[in-house]
Amino acid sequence: MDAFDVAVVGAGPAGAIAARDLARRGARVALVDGSHPREKPCGGGVTGRALALAGGAADGLGRPIDAVRFEAAGRSAGVRLNDRHALAVFSRADFDAALARQAADAGANVIAHRAAHLARDGSRWAIRAGTRTLHAPWLLGADGAGGIVRKHVFRPFDRGQLSIAAGSFVDGVDRADIVVGFVNRPRGYLWSFPRPGHLAVGTCAQADETSSADMHAVTDRWLDAYAPAIGRPRRRYAWPIPSLDAADLDREQPAGDGWMLLGDAAGLVDPITREGIYFALRSGVLAAAALGAADPGRAYAAAVRDELHDELRHAARLKAGFFRPRFTSLLIDALNKSDAIREVMGDLVAGRQTYRGLKRRLLETMELGLMLRVLLTAPGTRRARELSPKVD
Repeated sequence: MDAFDVAVVGAGPAGAIAARDLARRGARVALVDGSHPREKPCGGGVTGRALALAGGAADGLGRPIDAVRFEAAGRSAGVRLNDRHALAVFSRADFDAALARQAADAGANVIAHRAAHLARDGSRWAIRAGTRTLHAPWLLGADGAGGIVRKHVFRPFDRGQLSIAAGSFVDGVDRADIVVGFVNRPRGYLWSFPRPGHLAVGTCAQADETSSADMHAVTDRWLDAYAPAIGRPRRRYAWPIPSLDAADLDREQPAGDGWMLLGDAAGLVDPITREGIYFALRSGVLAAAALGAADPGRAYAAAVRDELHDELRHAARLKAGFFRPRFTSLLIDALNKSDAIREVMGDLVAGRQTYRGLKRRLLETMELGLMLRVLLTAPGTRRARELSPKVD
């Protein structure tokens, strides 16, 4: 019988890190995934704080980013990233493969088959993968927003809890900067990230406000006018990304009887930037640590809520104002005029500035009162509380 202490379904960043840490602690771990490594429809930007969690697995594989250009309504502003370790862009195939190798080197058993069926068998889980049936008392779901584990143990995301990301890989373009463009209709943003050998360009917005066709059209219009991409081959992609508001996060259940949800499967994605790699890696670390506790499920759920949900809730409360045209116009003005604001935005992109403390830091610049007021008085925010003297 294929008996393990933990079965991790999904070998992306969340699952690979959890499997690595558990195997290093002597656990018998099955890492189940028939699709990795693969190129993913994702910008591939990995912040310095995320790379620290990867433990050197991806060293030398990414492209360091030294500048970000923000665009809105035909205007732009540039931000330099002075620390070359602040942000790097990776091929997701290379990045995920490096993390999976790290897990395997630690002793995890990599099962290169899709988890086709899950069932509770007494105090254990039975997971069918290929011709094998794996048994483990703990099941970790790290198989994405539409994966089998979340659907089985909790509930699928509804359309209003997802964003649609749609764009193209553009082959043969060599760049060293990224572009972030704000989109008004539907409200969202466009990105261009220079991966090794190609650009990853896409647009995302809430799924209940748009469609893949609309997002492809926005991306294609931008690419048609972007000189480095003109005439280059394009490979289209589209993908759902969790994008939860504060109330959604309050209703999430990160763990239950013998199971935990990690990364995208747990909805752990920044609702503004749709960046999920850091949260995936961190949830893997938290899950592995919790499995050493007296009550692992309770310990993991508490850690996710106290740390990750807290940060994501701050982002969710700012999201309604972040994509308003008045705010994005003021942001471009501020970036072009203010060294202090450029530093704040550079740190936000690089993951050094979290949403907790963002308001305080903006206020401390003494240069952004109107912009901050626009951000915090968007429909759906709690105006009186957000505009009170208390900042966090």
